[in-house]
Amino acid sequence: MKKIILTVILLALFIAPTFASEVGDMEILGKIGYTLDTNVKLFYNGGDSGSTKQNFTLGTDFYFYVNSQVAMGFGVNHVFDSTAEYGADDKYGFTNVYLAVRPKMDVDSDIINSFYFVAQAGYGFFRFDNDDSYYDLPAPSTNNGFYWAIGIGVEIVYDFFLEFTHSFNYGSVISEGSTYDVTYSAFALNVGYKFRFKP
Repeated sequence: MKKIILTVILLALFIAPTFASEVGDMEILGKIGYTLDTNVKLFYNGGDSGSTKQNFTLGTDFYFYVNSQVAMGFGVNHVFDSTAEYGADDKYGFTNVYLAVRPKMDVDSDIINSFYFVAQAGYGFFRFDNDDSYYDLPAPSTNNGFYWAIGIGVEIVYDFFLEFTHSFNYGSVISEGSTYDVTYSAFALNVGYKFRFKP
């Protein structure tokens, strides 16, 4: 069964069309990521700060080419909950919606199609689960906040891509009538596939 699935995937890759982007072209990008490094700061009683455990992300973007080298669009990504590593076992997670721009530079190569830069700005929905054995406080509520990210990537043959992103989320935790700011940043590696549509 695994050999059959692998054969079908390889056939799809070899017959996949390749063409240069033009004004009006559209793309849908699906991606899965993994956080290589994170930093989180919870400004509570002087502040807790540190990293979180590595975790996965899922995302999808839609782009429209305003010229042959620049695409603009929007997207959503989901950062799965991960546990803090600063003493308390707090858990952090985000779901972000954003606008994005993606300029690229085509490359004349049999393997690499282009290099690109990506910038995202939008809104992050913040999830927080406090370690009640550490704080001895009731479950807090949260405020969502601003999200932004920058990154670089490379498109390779058959419409696959690989990118590195550095993202930032802002929010706050509300506990017993007090509000504590939170900042979360992550450096992630994303891999994915893009589906192209011509008008």
